Amino acid sequence: MPHELSLSLQAFPTVDKDKESLKYLISRINQQKGSFRNVTEQSLQEEIQAQEAGDSDTDNQDVVGTGEEVEDVKTKQEEVTKAREDIIKQIGQAYNESAQALDFVSLLLSKHAPAAAQTTLSSFLQQTLPLGSLGGEVVQAPQVPELEKHNQEMVSIGWRMQSLNGTADSLLKSAARLEEEMGRETTYWNQVLAVKDKGWSLSRLPREKHTLGVRYGFAEAYADFRDRGLAALRRDADGNVSLDRGLRSSGDQTLRVRILQQGEPIASSTTGSEGISEDDSVTKEILRARNSIFDEELHHELHREARNLLNQGVRCIGGRVLIPLETDKQIEIDLISLEDEDLEAPAGDSAIADAIALSLRVLLSQAHRQNLHRRSQIPPPLRENKPSRPTYALLKPVIEHLQHQFQVASLQDFLSGLHKPLLAASLPFSFNPPTPPHNFAALSTTSDNPNGSVAETLLQSLTSPLHSTTTLHLPTSSTTAVIDIHTTLLPPHHSTTYTLTIRASSPSTTLAALPTSTHLTTLSALTEHIIHILTLSILQHTVSMFPTWHAPSTIHGSTLSRTKEKSHLAEKASISLTGDGLSLKWWRGAGGDWRAVSWYADDGQGSDGGRGEKRRFDEVFKEEVD
Repeated sequence: MPHELSLSLQAFPTVDKDKESLKYLISRINQQKGSFRNVTEQSLQEEIQAQEAGDSDTDNQDVVGTGEEVEDVKTKQEEVTKAREDIIKQIGQAYNESAQALDFVSLLLSKHAPAAAQTTLSSFLQQTLPLGSLGGEVVQAPQVPELEKHNQEMVSIGWRMQSLNGTADSLLKSAARLEEEMGRETTYWNQVLAVKDKGWSLSRLPREKHTLGVRYGFAEAYADFRDRGLAALRRDADGNVSLDRGLRSSGDQTLRVRILQQGEPIASSTTGSEGISEDDSVTKEILRARNSIFDEELHHELHREARNLLNQGVRCIGGRVLIPLETDKQIEIDLISLEDEDLEAPAGDSAIADAIALSLRVLLSQAHRQNLHRRSQIPPPLRENKPSRPTYALLKPVIEHLQHQFQVASLQDFLSGLHKPLLAASLPFSFNPPTPPHNFAALSTTSDNPNGSVAETLLQSLTSPLHSTTTLHLPTSSTTAVIDIHTTLLPPHHSTTYTLTIRASSPSTTLAALPTSTHLTTLSALTEHIIHILTLSILQHTVSMFPTWHAPSTIHGSTLSRTKEKSHLAEKASISLTGDGLSLKWWRGAGGDWRAVSWYADDGQGSDGGRGEKRRFDEVFKEEVD
């Protein structure tokens, strides 16, 4: 055929079912797109749009998201390929070495068991070497001389004996060390049991579960001091217990109370360590730690309260609290270290300083008991604002007692000063000493609170307002004046107040015209009122003794007048009473002048004319005036 047509016929491509499997598709997606984590709906949509716009040629290259992702995929593929090659190499090397070992053993056994060895020989070795070409035999060891054997045995025995001796020495040393350790442990635990038998609370440390600790602090103290009240009981090199109070401990400290006069100490309280009489050093150290943290909290609370007592003259200067005591005296409270304690303490009487220090410690203990009682009650409803921590009343009771004692002593000194000139004048005047604010003897037998102890009743009486009473027996017959002294730092007074009540024998007397009760807020006002009452009482006494004289019609007068005029006798008489003495003045009419006579506290008598007779008031009035 001149024209031949060549046709190339090709069958339709068949679909490979393996390439349609899920495993193949997942591997293909991993190769093209990388991890499924990088394939998102947005990236696929952008790829489709790029293919439609002709920006991507899917026939020549696989489309990936970004250049960084492509690099990451290539790096991971290279790492996987390299790791696979390393594993295959290691496996091949191991297989080669094991095959060589098998051929060696099989060739060695082929001399004695050819049939069995032939089954394990490799085909290469069977073609190269004949069976039985490698063999082995047992070689007898050379003969050793008896002397050498004996020497070797002796050396062996020597080594064994040396090893046994070394082992025995090690065991003995271990036993001695164990015995010493047991002794130290016994000493440690005996001291720990002694601490527990004394009543101290033992527990594990919160941050060191394997360490035993003793709680010497107070559970009702402020949080900062409560957390510091736990110390570790560590063992020293000798097995004795060592108290480890941590880094926050500031050493043993104690509260010191001193009495200052013009800035110089004249008395000081004794330290708290003097009352510790324990023979056990561990217990003594625990007691010192307890007293120290108690005094530290007490000093902290005193500073908090002192800021609210500026109206009472209390001041805080550095670490000291200063409380006014008298005109030139004050109380100083500070915290000192037992190591830095001043050995040259003042030689004065320390009773007041010791009493103040003891009272402050007792009041802080009472505050702890009140905290415990408050926590045992039903809690109040929850509030949005957390209530502030209350301030303990520690200085207030002490200041109240000091003020009350000072005012009562001043009043008693004033009444004693008045009593002396009146006694020298033989005028009937006396007074009862002020009653103490508390009857401590009665507290030991009776208690107003049947559910409470005597100690609680005593503390309640110490913190309550103070009250004392004194009675004045005036020169007027059957007339008395009762003075009630109240001291409290609570509002509205914040000081000592006085109430003077007159109990007149007759409503017709001048004293009956005075107010029955008079409330006074200062001692000076009280003394002036007492002098005025005594002056009126002396006037009334004189009128009762000498009927020709009469008292003034007003309660403010101190001059007597005669009922009928006698020119040769005195017409007027005046009585003046002060804290220094009693004076009687009289005036004669018809050209006469004023004359006077006085009685003083030293039982002497003086007059303007220099006369020094010691006569009674009634006698002088009768002879000179009436």
